[in-house]
Order: sequence, then structure tokens, then C-alpha cells
Amino acid sequence: MLTPFHVLHPTTIPEATRELQRLGERVKVYAGGAELLLLLRHKLLEAEYLLNIKGIRELNGIVRDGSLLRIGATVTHHRLESDPLVRECLPMLAHAESQVANIRVRNQGTLGGNLCFNDPHSDPSTSLLVYEAKVMVAGRSGVREMPLNEFLMGMYATALEPDELLIEVLVPPLQSGFGDAYLRVHNFQRPTLGVAVAARLQDERIAGVRLAVGCIGPKAERLGELEAQLMGASMVEAERVIGQSRPYLNDLLQPVNDLLGSADYKLYIAQVLLQRGLEQAVHSNGGHESVG
Repeated sequence: MLTPFHVLHPTTIPEATRELQRLGERVKVYAGGAELLLLLRHKLLEAEYLLNIKGIRELNGIVRDGSLLRIGATVTHHRLESDPLVRECLPMLAHAESQVANIRVRNQGTLGGNLCFNDPHSDPSTSLLVYEAKVMVAGRSGVREMPLNEFLMGMYATALEPDELLIEVLVPPLQSGFGDAYLRVHNFQRPTLGVAVAARLQDERIAGVRLAVGCIGPKAERLGELEAQLMGASMVEAERVIGQSRPYLNDLLQPVNDLLGSADYKLYIAQVLLQRGLEQAVHSNGGHESVG
């Protein structure tokens, strides 16, 4: 049973941030509420007030702005998986969004809520890291922009200040010539791990590559050192490099044993899916796969 609370309905971003500043820890931001209401129901979180930001129109848009797509914080997962502009410009993100939980959650949950909750078992952030997305947050000091990898600090932790609100995600499409792949293993609608790859070949050598892995440790991570090792490699050499990357992946990703699998299992499957995703990205102009 839910403890009684008051619901506030701001209609502008400044109004919302003023309420966050005024109420502090007594208020929680409410958009889709897919995770929030569960936490409140099970007494894992307490709130005297819910700040319902769904009425702020600026937070519910998907707009092409030059080379970027600007995605508002209250855009739902279902809208992202089906929106023609997202499917055209960010196909890997659209596919990752289609894998989120189930249709009920995708219709209710929002991209902003997903990123702010930063559940380690989540799909969108992994693909967004490969797109090199940034976030815009607003607070009493104004609006600031930061890379997504700096915003996501750890398990259920972000760089948001208490009076700040995530308002927008800025996502540049991949450069011409890149293929992409998002592959995952899941169990009971929860991803055991997700792998995002973007890559291109030139003269049968890797001329560009971006890799990210999520869901197996505290947060999704971009694999910068492994990317550097793969530059200039043939596909045969790349497979060998990825096969030898286990110590690096273990140190970076900090895999944990849980009900979805052991740390050893997750590391092994991460290497398999990185190899498979790279193959799909460079040879089929992208691909997507989900393993039950």
C-alpha cells in the first residue's frame, strides 16, 4: 500500500526546478513512474511530494537540430522504438528501446526516468554511449550539458544535483559508413547483458569502432582501450584481440554474480557478443539480436 503523498504539476522547467530546490529530499520527480511507484509501494523509497513533470511540453519532443536529435526527458520507450525520425537516424537506439521490459513498461516508462534511475540492468544507456550522447540538465544555476558517461556515475547514481532536472538527451547519428549492432542476453524481461557496437571497414581493416557493454556491473561502460587496440586490425585480428580482452573487461565492467548469471558467464558472453556484434556491424551495415 502506498503512503499518502501530494502531487505537484509544474508546467515549466523553471517552476519544476524551484520546487526541487524548495522541497529537497521530500520530493521525487515523477514522469512515467515505472520504477518509482514500485519503490514507493515496497517502502524502499519515501516521498511527501511527487513532482509530475509530464505536463511540461518542452520535455516531450523529438527534434532534429542540425546533426543532432534532441530527445526530451519524458519521451516514452515505445515512442522511441517506433518514431520514424529515431528509426531513420538512430536505428540501434530504436532497437534497444524495443527490448525494454514489455509493452506496458515501454508505454509508461520514459528515457529520462530510465537514465536518472540508472538501473544497471537496462538497455538504453549502452547504445547511447556508442552514439556519444550528451544530456542537458536544468537547475537553479541554469542549464548545463555533460557527456552521458559522466552523468551515469554508478549503480542507481547520477551526477544530478538535488535541485536539478534532466531535461533533454542530445544524440548525434553515427557517421556515414558505420554499421551498428545491439545484441543482448535476457531472462524474464531483464537483460543479463547488452553489447552495442558501431564500426566501419576500410581496405579490410577497422577504420572506426565504438564499443559499449552494459548490465553486467554497476553501470554501462564505453570500452575505449579495446577500441584503440582494434583500430587498423583485420577482422581475424580483431576476433583474437577481443578474445584476449577478459582481464580488461573484468577490471572495467566489474561484473557481479546475481540471479541472472555468474560474473564469469557474463564476461564470456560479453566477449562472444562483442565479436559477433563487430562482424554484424561491418559486414551487414548493422544488426540486432536478442537471446532468451
